[in-house]
Amino acid sequence: MGLTNFPNGVASFGIPILPKLEDVTTGEVFFVQSTTGSNGNSGTDKDHPFADLTYALSKCSAGAGDRIYCMPSHAETISASGDLTLNVAGAEIIGIGRGAYRPTITYDTADTAILLITGASTRLRNFILTANYADVAMAVDVDAVDVSIEGCSFLETATSMNFFSCIGTDDTNNAADGLTIIGNERISVDAAALAFISILANISRLTVIGNFDSQSSAANIGHFIIMGAFVCLHTKIIGNTLILNGDNSAQTVGIFATGSSTTSTGVMAYNLEGSLDTTTELFDTATLDFMHFNNYHVGTIATSGKLWPAADA
Repeated sequence: MGLTNFPNGVASFGIPILPKLEDVTTGEVFFVQSTTGSNGNSGTDKDHPFADLTYALSKCSAGAGDRIYCMPSHAETISASGDLTLNVAGAEIIGIGRGAYRPTITYDTADTAILLITGASTRLRNFILTANYADVAMAVDVDAVDVSIEGCSFLETATSMNFFSCIGTDDTNNAADGLTIIGNERISVDAAALAFISILANISRLTVIGNFDSQSSAANIGHFIIMGAFVCLHTKIIGNTLILNGDNSAQTVGIFATGSSTTSTGVMAYNLEGSLDTTTELFDTATLDFMHFNNYHVGTIATSGKLWPAADA
């Protein structure tokens, strides 16, 4: 059954039923399903879906607000950098389904396999991204402005198959301005895992809200986000949780975040970090100059966290 259009709207007791703004699009709508679809189909309804995301993107127009729905249990495989590139500006790629029935992107056969986002204002939502190879350098490389990654899960098929980093920016300054990362999760049991987010160039308007990262890495790094010496302006890092299950007793840098810029601006607030480090207990690099509000660190199991850094006197 396809989409039904009601040109005059729908009313209930004289009151129009209005969709949420995020559900409204003036662009084309396409459906994709790898097992039941065909690229010979129209792709315009769930009964005639395309077979793969790359073909669906080829039918989209830049800046038109086109939307692609990947149906439950849809599967894509990335074996090399560029195998899948989200390259249409303004396109939304939305997964349908809950839990294991969400569309899945599997990384295999090479540690250089990567999902590239080069289309400005791309939105990726509700996917499972699974490492099926050891030490995949990065799951998603963002090389476009105003990209949004929402509600995705970064998982492993085994302890020896992992992502080093899940989301990273291009190394060109301001190429990823406006990057928004909301409501994602990483579940990692491999000891080689590195930062969930890697900022690799100057960036403005970075928004990181409500993400969950559980990992077993003992690396001496910022485990949730690393920013290097890059300037991050108008940054919002709010309401995220990092849980470290590895041996982090030798940590000497910020556990949640690291960076050496002294000209970054923004806020780091209401974040939680738990580890097994009772020695250094450094939530983030001391020189990071974000405003801090109610961030908590705990270094032992079964105790409540303490405010970090210390409150302003």
